[in-house]
Amino acid sequence: MLRLSLTLALIINACGGLWLNPASADAAQPSKPTYCPARTGELNERDKALARIAWQYFENNIQAETGLVNAADQYPSTTLWDVGSSLAAFIAAEKLGIIPRERFDRMTNQMLDTLGHLDLFNGEAPNKVYNTKTAQKVDYRNQPSAQGIGVSTLDLGRLVSWLNILSCLHPQHQAKAQQILESWNFCRLLEHNQMYGLAFKDESGEVEVQQEGRLGYEQYAGKAFQQLGFDMSLSARYHNQYATTTTVSGVELLVDSRDASTLGAHNYVVSESYAMDVLEHGLDKENKALLDAIYTVQQRRWEQTGTVTAVSEDNLDRKPYFVYNTIFSDDIPWAAITDKGEDMSALRSVSVKAAVSLAYLFPERQYSKLLLDTVQEARSPKGGWYSGIYEDSAKGFNKARTANTNGVILSVLLYKLYGALNQQCDQCDKGVQLSEKFLSANQNKRQCLADGKFD
Repeated sequence: MLRLSLTLALIINACGGLWLNPASADAAQPSKPTYCPARTGELNERDKALARIAWQYFENNIQAETGLVNAADQYPSTTLWDVGSSLAAFIAAEKLGIIPRERFDRMTNQMLDTLGHLDLFNGEAPNKVYNTKTAQKVDYRNQPSAQGIGVSTLDLGRLVSWLNILSCLHPQHQAKAQQILESWNFCRLLEHNQMYGLAFKDESGEVEVQQEGRLGYEQYAGKAFQQLGFDMSLSARYHNQYATTTTVSGVELLVDSRDASTLGAHNYVVSESYAMDVLEHGLDKENKALLDAIYTVQQRRWEQTGTVTAVSEDNLDRKPYFVYNTIFSDDIPWAAITDKGEDMSALRSVSVKAAVSLAYLFPERQYSKLLLDTVQEARSPKGGWYSGIYEDSAKGFNKARTANTNGVILSVLLYKLYGALNQQCDQCDKGVQLSEKFLSANQNKRQCLADGKFD
């Protein structure tokens, strides 16, 4: 196991720079920027060293044929969520000085060209999964699928967020980003101010429309679509009609009241969605207190049990290969479950991306120093950060390596440099600009369905 050369003291110092964070956001009064978006902080070499470890994952996994990146190490498959994480990594790597602008433009152009020629599911929007070498539709086993398996609008929201940031920071790519988005049909995906996914109802081939998103991830993705000009007044708001409260480890949390047993979707409460909301969309009146509660409840569990806690959903290096390590789900505090609700408490872990995100969002807190100390060695000798460390010390590191873990870590460091970029881009009036004709057509249900002739 290759040990990280940085000491805890150096890592703590790396987090000591000035950048937007929940504790200081209200008091910070930056001078009027010369450029917009403007840098709000500085990175030192230790920050860059942290980023270079993450970037090596992408060096190891980008496909020369398509510009797509493997979602999991050396496995040629990706979701649209992971495409968004990969684009985030490209943008961060250039801004952090890891790769030159010319290479960034070349890599980004290739990825955008591939996205612009994807075979869409049912002619509407990208399939849930693609082979990274061929850019062909596949199923979750990475087997070719002529029809595809469906559309995850929630996953598309992550890609939309980074296409917006790309267009803002690098306007030379804006036209391609707009063309990609306007090649999709949002008619059935964004309706009633919410997100809906598509899937086959049964073997008959009938396509079923299913509401997507639960509190946390729903707001993160909803805000991304809202920036495009869609009305997401329900999904972009935390305190909506589906929100309720519960208490975990003595901390009150906002949770989703929709029942998994009848609606088929679990109401996972994890670190990642709240952290990404602030990292990309910025602090607001709703999410500041919610993020603080997410941090505090995990610190409280450590104080009560002695177990360092930073949980999120993660790939695993063993069966079942993916687990939701949660703060709360389906009325159970600290549940660790599969997407089918199966108990995986024995595989609960400290999530590296969650630990790094929380530590950089709250750099002045003592628990943040412990989080960074805990995960500082969780990296592969081949490059890239591992997904986590099992709470059962006998199991050691969760050695799964993914585009999402390493993309999130790179975006955390981009946040230290710029603050929340979607928020800045909105203030600068920069980003993707969809045509009024396109927005109008996609929000006119009668016209949209008639033009698309969807089943």
